Amino acid sequence: MWKWIPAKGRSGCILTGINTDKLEVGSIREGKYMLQMTVWDKLLKVKWSFLNVYGAAQEENKDEFLAELARFCDTCKDPILVGGDFNIIRFACEKNKNNGVHKHTDLFNSIIASQELIEIQMTGGRFTWSNNQEFPTLEKLDRDLVHKSWESIFPTALVYKLPRELSDHNPLILTTQSNVP
Repeated sequence: MWKWIPAKGRSGCILTGINTDKLEVGSIREGKYMLQMTVWDKLLKVKWSFLNVYGAAQEENKDEFLAELARFCDTCKDPILVGGDFNIIRFACEKNKNNGVHKHTDLFNSIIASQELIEIQMTGGRFTWSNNQEFPTLEKLDRDLVHKSWESIFPTALVYKLPRELSDHNPLILTTQSNVP
């Protein structure tokens, strides 16, 4: 099953794919910057939520994005996985240049802490985005965050960064299995 939220202006869009052999999709809720799906894991017999985000790329819309993120997380009562392109770094080390910390970094980290979210470890490199210049700016804008209740269901989850081919972002693959995809 695929769900699509079209692009607004020059910014990207959200495309979410669900393997319906393993997961059954329940409710779907759309926001301006995110898509939330409640899913039923057919094998484990457990319900959880997936929140796929595409954070505002434009500075003037980041507060609106972060408010929506907090609202969606607040209303979710199931174990939650939050993943996608947040367009905000969390720490200065997530950028290869000295002007790393963003003015929205503290608010972003406060939302993560207040929602008790944990970042899933990513292998394959530190950065997920490049501006594709001769001396590129590299940043980690893409990530997967989970509530501790989701982590207890999938304790071996890992995120793998794949090579960029067409986009300025590296695709990420999340696996709940302990083997490399």
